[in-house]
Amino acid sequence: MGRQLFQDGPYIDAPVAPLGTLSSSSIEDMWPGITWTPIFANDAKAGKIYCVRAGGTCSLTGGTAIITPQWGPAGTTLGVSLTVGTVTVAIGAWYLAFDLLVQSVGAAGANSKVTGTGLMTIGGGVSSGTANPNVISFGGTQASVDTTINGNLTFRKTLSTTNSFIVQHVCIFSRN
Repeated sequence: MGRQLFQDGPYIDAPVAPLGTLSSSSIEDMWPGITWTPIFANDAKAGKIYCVRAGGTCSLTGGTAIITPQWGPAGTTLGVSLTVGTVTVAIGAWYLAFDLLVQSVGAAGANSKVTGTGLMTIGGGVSSGTANPNVISFGGTQASVDTTINGNLTFRKTLSTTNSFIVQHVCIFSRN
C-alpha cells in the first residue's frame, strides 16, 4: 500500500486575514518567516521534506521580478531566481510552492545540508489582454544551515516597477 501522505508539523495555522500590502520596488520579505514558516530546533532529520505554500493577489505594471528563498535566522540563500520579465496585471492571483529537502543533519553550527526548489506563478495580463502568465522558478542551491536552533524559511521578492502585492495565505507542513 502506498503512503497515505498524512502531514506532519510544524503545526502553524495559516493567517485568517491578508498580511498587508507590499509595494516596495526594493527587496522585501513576503511574510515574516519566523511567524508563518518556522522550522523548529531539532525537528529536521535526513530525508525530511518541508513544503511551503502561499498565495494572494498582486497588481504589476510590467518590469521584472526576482524571488529569493532563504533559511533564517542567518539569511542563507537557497537559490535566487533568474530575473524574469513580468506582465501588466490588475489584481491578478499568484501562487508559490516550495519543497525543501533536508539532506543531512549535523552538530550545532551550519553543519546540516539542505536543498530546495520552487516556483511562483502570476496570472496573465488581466488588464493588458492576452499576455501569458509568469512562472518564476527558484532554489536548487545546496546550503549549510543550523538545524539545532529555531529556523525558518523566508521568501523575498524584488519587483522593479510599481506593484501591489498581498499575501492572503501561507502555510508550512512536512510530508514525512
